[in-house]
This record gives sequence, C-alpha cells and structure tokens, in this order.
Amino acid sequence: MLQFFGKTFRNSLLLMVCFYLLGLIGYYSHFSGMILLVVGIASAVFAYKRLDQALYIPFIELFSNPHGALVVVNLGGFTLSLRMVIFVGVMLGWGIGWLQKKYRPNLQDGRAQIFSLVILGVFIGFILGVLTRNPMAVFSDGNAYLYLFYLLPILSVEWNNKQRHDFLQILTAGALWVSFISFVLLYLYTHFSEVILKMVYVFFRDLRIAEITPVGIGVYRIFIQSQVFTIIFGLILLCLTMTQKKQKGFIVLGGIVVSTILLTLSRSFWVGFFPTFLFLFIVLWKKYRPIIGSLFRFASYSSLTILLGIFFLAFIIFFPIPPQSLSSLSLVDSFKDRTTDSQDAGISSRWKLLTPMLTEIVANSVLGHGFGKSVTFETDDPRVRAINPDGMWTTTSMEWGWFELWIKMGILGPIGFLYAGYQLTKRFWVYTSTQQAWLGYGLIAGLIFIFGTHFFSPYLNHPIGLGYLLFLIPFLPVEKEVLNPVVLSKEDVFLNNQTPTPVVDTLF
Repeated sequence: MLQFFGKTFRNSLLLMVCFYLLGLIGYYSHFSGMILLVVGIASAVFAYKRLDQALYIPFIELFSNPHGALVVVNLGGFTLSLRMVIFVGVMLGWGIGWLQKKYRPNLQDGRAQIFSLVILGVFIGFILGVLTRNPMAVFSDGNAYLYLFYLLPILSVEWNNKQRHDFLQILTAGALWVSFISFVLLYLYTHFSEVILKMVYVFFRDLRIAEITPVGIGVYRIFIQSQVFTIIFGLILLCLTMTQKKQKGFIVLGGIVVSTILLTLSRSFWVGFFPTFLFLFIVLWKKYRPIIGSLFRFASYSSLTILLGIFFLAFIIFFPIPPQSLSSLSLVDSFKDRTTDSQDAGISSRWKLLTPMLTEIVANSVLGHGFGKSVTFETDDPRVRAINPDGMWTTTSMEWGWFELWIKMGILGPIGFLYAGYQLTKRFWVYTSTQQAWLGYGLIAGLIFIFGTHFFSPYLNHPIGLGYLLFLIPFLPVEKEVLNPVVLSKEDVFLNNQTPTPVVDTLF
C-alpha cells in the first residue's frame, strides 16, 4: 500500500478537488479569466523554482479530467483552457530557467530519441496542413501534439526513487478521483428528478468531463475518457498481485476498478483488454510457471474482486435514499445489450467511416494529408440525422485511431508510435528481473491497453494518450541507478514455482 498512498496522494487528491471547485466557480461566475491568470502565473513561478515538483501539476490535472476544460475563457473566438494555461506556465518557467542555464534537457541518453519519429510525423502533419488549409483549423486539429513539448522539462530533471513514488501516488489519486466522480454521477442519475439531472448534465457536458447516456430501463452509461487511468492503475494492481504473495489489501481497490470498468460500458476498452490480458498471460505464465495452488488462490481473489465491483455498483444503484424504481435486472440487461447489439448506431457508423478513411490513406499513404484533413461519411447517429436526414457528416475527429494517424501524418504516424511503444517496452523489460517486476509489467500493460484501445477510440492523438507516454519517462531505468544484486525471496513471489534467482534492484 505504501507504493500508492502517502503525502503526495493526499496533496494530489486535494489539488484535484480544488481544480473542480475552480471549475464550479468559473462556470457560475465571471472570474474564469482571473482564475486562469493566477494559475498560469503560479505555474510559471513554481516551474522556475522547483521544476521537478511543478511537473506534478500537469499530470494531476490530466488524470482528474479528460479535456482540461474545467475553467475556460473565450478570447476573440479562441478558447483558452485550464490545461493550456498550466502548459504555458510550466513551459514559460522552464524556458526562463533554460535561458539562465538553470535547466538543460538531457538529449544524449536516448530517451528523447524514443519519440523522434512521432515528432517528425507531427512536424510533417503541421507543415502539410498549413500549406493546404486554414491554419486555425490545422491548430484546432493538431494542437494536442504540442503536449509533447513537456518532453523538454521532463528531460531536464534527474528523477529519483522518491519522485517515482510520487508519480505512482498521483496516478492512484487520479484513478480513485475519476472513479468517485463516476459513482457520484451514477448515484445522481438513478435517484434524482429530471430538473436536477438536467443541471448536472449541462454542467458536466459544458466542462467536457463526462458522457452520460441512457441505455434503457433507467440505467445510464457513465463514460469519462480519464477512466483509462483507473484501468491502468488496475493493471498495475493486477501485476502486483500476480507477482507477489500479499494480495488481500488490494481487493477493495480492485473492486473499485472493476465497477468503474462495468460502468463505462465501453467496447473500445474491451478491445484494449484483449491484447493486454493476452500479453500478461503469456509472459507471466512463462516466467513464473504457476502451480495449481497458486492459480486457485489467484482465481479466488480475482472472483472476489469482481463480485465486490458488482456489489459497489448495486449498492449505489439501489441505495434507498432517496427512493428510486430501477429494476434489479436493468443493469444486467443493459450490459448484455451493449455486448450483443450489432445494430448499434455507434458500431454501424464506425464501419461506414472505415471505407472513406482507407480511400484517403491510399490517396497519399506516404506523407499523409496533414492536420485539419476531414473525411465525409454516412453516419447513423440520430443527432446527425436530425440535422442531415441523409446522415452525411464531415469531420476531422475520427475513430479508427491508427488510420487517422496515417491520414494526417502519413506512414510516419503509426510507425512512429509503434516504434515509441517498442522502445519503451524494451527499456521497461529491465524491471522484469527485479523486485519491481510488477511495476514493469504494469506499465507495459498500460501501454498495450492504450495502443489497443486507440484502434477504435483515438487516445494517442489526445493529451490522455500522449500524457501517459510522458508519464512513463521518469520510470525509465537509468544505468547509474543499478544497485548490487539482491535475492528475491520465495515468499515475495505469488506465482513462483521455481528456485528464486538473483535479480538487480533498480528502483525503490
């Protein structure tokens, strides 16, 4: 538990609450501009004085909400958000420190080169976009990739074990905070009147926090894109329980993760789980060769965790205050329909989008079309059909995320991200021979999950996916940190059926 909870966890959770309170104040007042100004100045000053701790702030903000729009202000048609202001503040503070030679990014140890192809692809995407279409449309489409500029301050810090612990606690705070928001919304939507629900819906819609969709029989799907961090946290927990004997303390945390996953009713997440669990099954089976007793014990803990997750949802839904009339079979029916209904508008629209996207890829498969490129297709979305009865829709925001990278950045788009994923996985593999094997497997599993989910729902072209790649950098093993070999006790390995072997302890 010490890996995930401590002072940084509490401070991170407190700052997330403050961000939402600022969002509430800004939404119902005219102080948004003043709030952003104060946050921007504070971020810049903090980054100049304590760059390492200032870099916690972007991740705390990122993990707490998906789009960074808790506080926004319109400046002559340009929307300035809280996430943008924090970015500008941190980069400004780092930039001043760089000019004064206080900070210097380490570009010689190979970490920056991991993202070289991605950065080149982004550069080509912006150049082609600006040469062929409106620069504002290009910026609007590709501005998320500017998040990669955080590489410079991140590479300017020599990360130590204490700071890596801090990052794990920030991830834990974000995972639990997003689950808390999801549970609160579920409670509100299964217990309160339409008048209250309309206010809640408008607030969370305008701040782009959550998608709340009725799925029938009084059940609502609560989807927050930041729930992906809850899942990644869950994968780290899973790897910890599979590689170490002590597990009971993580059942409650696992139950929270399971209930959040069920609440999303996200098919894209289920697609991401397939390669992730396949990877974990293969590598952990090969490494630990579990015995029957270990498998039975792990299956028992897993079953208990899943049941606890279902119990959490049932407790929230059927909590008797105030009274509600939801059927006991409603959630089960909605989950079944979400799994089996092949005629769902989202599925059919996604497949109808595929052919036009492939056509654009064939038209320019090497360099791509640049940012701002749109695709026209027929959609079955009832909201679009209400506007255009024929269902024809033109958009720059596309599902089939890997194909979108190809359309806008050419072949360098998908190749660049695959190369970055390979390099990160290769470097984190060092962990698998240490007492921190659980962390190595967990971080790699999170990477595979993001890559798998991106196939249907774009994440790598968003600060969420890009942010996770940046989040991994402080954890990259550094050669000078390697300590003397230590022996891994058999009691510390949950699935181990072999004689413990010497390992090298690189972290914590």
